[in-house]
Amino acid sequence: MYVWRRLLMTISRSRFRQNLNPPHDISTVWLRVWPQDLDINFHVNNGRYLTLMDIGRMDLLFRSGLAQNMRRHGWIPVLTGLNARYRRSLGLFARFALETEIVGWTQHSLFMEHRIMTATGELAVSAFVRAVVLKPGDGKEKVTTEDFFAPLGRLPSSPALPEACLLLLSPAERATMAVAA
Repeated sequence: MYVWRRLLMTISRSRFRQNLNPPHDISTVWLRVWPQDLDINFHVNNGRYLTLMDIGRMDLLFRSGLAQNMRRHGWIPVLTGLNARYRRSLGLFARFALETEIVGWTQHSLFMEHRIMTATGELAVSAFVRAVVLKPGDGKEKVTTEDFFAPLGRLPSSPALPEACLLLLSPAERATMAVAA
């Protein structure tokens, strides 16, 4: 079952929270583990962590105004890659923070890091995701990151991508980046 209730609550609360200015700001959403998040071992299922990360991405997009701009243009965000590491289990009713941050970009791709932190500040899960934003139509034309970030002002140069993000690039893309550097 998808996390619709938590997602809709996060989106509705985003209006009353401080605006974010990615790529500089980090979204933090506090959540709790519920019975439907657990697997047969009574800890959060690894797939559920990935679903919960949708909430962090939506919080970042709505609090920055980027989601409203995407909706206005009919753009669709799509994940194209993921690199995750699971470090600690979260059990029933555990409270945790979901941190989401944009860590870099290429001409057409955004790279985000998600960190799920226990209530005591320990890292439970970290994941890097690659996303593209598609224009309406056949779903093949990508929005440039410059156009995507346009409502926030001029896009600075991307910081160097973490190694975990580089692994999400194709060999041809990595070669192109090496030549440009």
